[in-house]
Amino acid sequence: MKKTIIFLTLLVTYGIFSQKISPHEYGLKQFCIKNKKLGKINFYVTKNGIGKEKPLLILLDGSGNLPIYSLLKKDNGSSTIISTIPFNYRKLSEKFHVVLISKPGTPFLDSLLVNSFEQFAEKYKPSKEYNEKLSLEWRVNSADKVIKYLLKKLKIKNKKVVVIGYSEGGQVVPKLATKNKKITKIVSIVGGGLNQFYDFIIAERLKAEKGIITTEQAQNNIDSLYLKLKEIYDNPDATDKFWLGHTYKRWNSFSKDIPLENMLKLDIPILIIASGKDKNSPILGLDYTKLEFTRKGKKNLTYKVYPNCDHWFNNQKNKTNKMDMMIEYVIKWIEKKSN
Repeated sequence: MKKTIIFLTLLVTYGIFSQKISPHEYGLKQFCIKNKKLGKINFYVTKNGIGKEKPLLILLDGSGNLPIYSLLKKDNGSSTIISTIPFNYRKLSEKFHVVLISKPGTPFLDSLLVNSFEQFAEKYKPSKEYNEKLSLEWRVNSADKVIKYLLKKLKIKNKKVVVIGYSEGGQVVPKLATKNKKITKIVSIVGGGLNQFYDFIIAERLKAEKGIITTEQAQNNIDSLYLKLKEIYDNPDATDKFWLGHTYKRWNSFSKDIPLENMLKLDIPILIIASGKDKNSPILGLDYTKLEFTRKGKKNLTYKVYPNCDHWFNNQKNKTNKMDMMIEYVIKWIEKKSN
């Protein structure tokens, strides 16, 4: 994960500057849990059929400090809304109570006067609370509290609780499932299986193998990486030191905990989605995850690979996008009575 990773669902809207955009207008009911250690946990549940009995579906987005919805106000008077959630939760709400969780210190929606998403991502700065709290532990513990809260407040059909995580969210779900025993299925989409730092080392070796750099250059880069990674591990709680846009605290938390090790502790159905051309979450660690499950004789893993796709499911071979196809596969998998 070499830079801030987000999922992008683009919706173009016009003439909305004068009205306040709230979760309600997005078909969501807002909730808030206040916790002394975690702070405010703001989360949102689909209003459609909220009083009915349905399975619970938690959607965890990728890394970065962006709101769930980002409003780009453009020079020409138009606007574009970008979401970190690629799933059509309104459609899913016909069958599930769908839940979204904001990052710490991050609003549901925010806006900037910019003309592109790249400008928004560059100019939108993280809050002090985000930098101080964001970690694997925060994301796991906040989602755990949300699930426990909703199991008491909503009618959950057959006590079925499914958690889907994308990118960074995909690294959260294995640890979350080891903590919350009410979870019945998990899905990790391009999330990674090994130590996150190992991805950077793999990238340098592959560049050398492809002739992009020499093996000597690769080794020098890796030696420098080891120095930086040691510095991060030596300062595990630092929120005033940054690498590639994230605090040392965030990097340390996600790189001391190995997704594969957490997955192997689970006996519930697990779905891993991987992309063969993914430069953000290289497939090699996920291939190893599949190998370990096979070696240990564990049969609760489904491994689905999209060979020619990147991190956002753009097919690099025929220039099409497979995001919708991937999401359809995921939904069919979680709806199966047994996996």
